[in-house]
Amino acid sequence: MISPRLARRIASIHKWLALIVGLQLVVWTATGLFFAAIHITDIRGEHLVHPAGHVAPMDVARIRFSSTDALKEVAEDRPIEVALRPLAGEPIYEVRGEIGTFLVSAETGERIVVDEARARALAQEKWIELDAIVAAELLDIAPKESGLPGEAWSVRFKGEGNPMLYVSAVNGRVSAPRTDLWRTYDFLWQLHLMDWGLNENFNTPWMVAAAMFALSTVLFGLALLVHRFTRGLIRKEAP
Repeated sequence: MISPRLARRIASIHKWLALIVGLQLVVWTATGLFFAAIHITDIRGEHLVHPAGHVAPMDVARIRFSSTDALKEVAEDRPIEVALRPLAGEPIYEVRGEIGTFLVSAETGERIVVDEARARALAQEKWIELDAIVAAELLDIAPKESGLPGEAWSVRFKGEGNPMLYVSAVNGRVSAPRTDLWRTYDFLWQLHLMDWGLNENFNTPWMVAAAMFALSTVLFGLALLVHRFTRGLIRKEAP
């Protein structure tokens, strides 16, 4: 049994710990409820786009130039590797060089620029609903939510939640769909991890410290609970 003096000290420590970590406990509980209540497929917007692998098949009959020709086209950029892949059905070579990535048409042998028309075509290829594009805008630096490097096109679609896709102006790759629901999830995940800015590190010092304070609060609370129950039982058993 805990002595009354020790119980008062534990109660005081428990109170101050609760004041220190209480707000973060509320944040963890509220954000955890959001994560549990909203299905992850809705957050990812998977219902808005075709499943992975749904791309226009590459028309190999259109290939007129070899990978060697593509490497020669960007020789001054010191190419390192080359890969043949489809881009909205068109066969292209993606050449990675020391100073960047370049696209070369396997049909014409010329460099390809991902302009607005091509960006719209690539975005529409991934989007389920037809004729839903509202606008396309070239961004000098792709936002973090796109997961793309360098310049990118933001392609906005009709629908609730400001849905959009990002299309890389560098290599033509298309991001996962982004909506206001996804952005809300991303913000709450940031609060949940206490990793303000990156939203990826689960081992921040803030997170570890808050978890230690929270665990201490719970343990001190359990000690007080045991003390109060046992104190009542002892009083009942006393003659």
